[in-house]
Amino acid sequence: MRPESSRRWSIRIDRADGRQAHTLTAGGAGTVAAAAGLVVMLLGGGLVLGRSLASRAESDRVATLTAQVQALKAERGEMTELSSRLQTIERDYARLQAAVTRGAPSSAPSVRLPHELEGTERAATSTISPAWPLAQRGFITRSFGSRTEAAGEGHPGIDIAVPSGSYVRAMRPGIVDDAGEDEVYGRFVRIAHGGGISSLYGHNSWLFVQPGDSVMRLQVIALSGSTGRSTAPHLHFEITRDGVLLDPLAFVNHGGGEVVGGVGQAGVAPR
Repeated sequence: MRPESSRRWSIRIDRADGRQAHTLTAGGAGTVAAAAGLVVMLLGGGLVLGRSLASRAESDRVATLTAQVQALKAERGEMTELSSRLQTIERDYARLQAAVTRGAPSSAPSVRLPHELEGTERAATSTISPAWPLAQRGFITRSFGSRTEAAGEGHPGIDIAVPSGSYVRAMRPGIVDDAGEDEVYGRFVRIAHGGGISSLYGHNSWLFVQPGDSVMRLQVIALSGSTGRSTAPHLHFEITRDGVLLDPLAFVNHGGGEVVGGVGQAGVAPR
């Protein structure tokens, strides 16, 4: 029997195809213990490395999820802001609908002056003094009958520059003869006042009346704008008597009486 110290150990490693084999020979228990320790060390190192890699992958995943959460929070903030804006728009739209239903904005000027409330039924419509067609004075940028290089005909009314959204008022009581959209006048209103007199209000941004509506003097019928053939916010104001154009400025200043030099000017005709 061979002594324990003389025993030798062999480890044979074969290729899968059987073409080649390696034999490792180890002698003594110390060598075997060293080999076993090496194997344990390798296994331990692999375990540590595996855990490190898993931890790093988990950290990357956490970072990705954190970024996604931040992006969702930012998106939620944007949606909250958008919702607030939509609510504001809806409230404004509701107010506008209410104004249209009433026929004029809630803060519109009085549709009649106090002294007009007496004897109106006895007075003929055509004798009521015409009012300025705006709640503010504005300033005239183009007069009646004026010509430009682009237009051969005289201007059929007056253009009054005012900010968009200004109150446009009926100059006299009457019936809305026409209201709608026009390529030149944009959103317009035409009112028949009786006695052959009619007035037209053009380039509005919003209309509060429709054909067939009865209107009173100073009633807000529209909001000024720049629709149609217009380069800036203003009101285009026309007056006709029996189909003949009158100078609106002279007509209003004369209280609706005879307009000297303001009737039927050459080259001025309704559009």
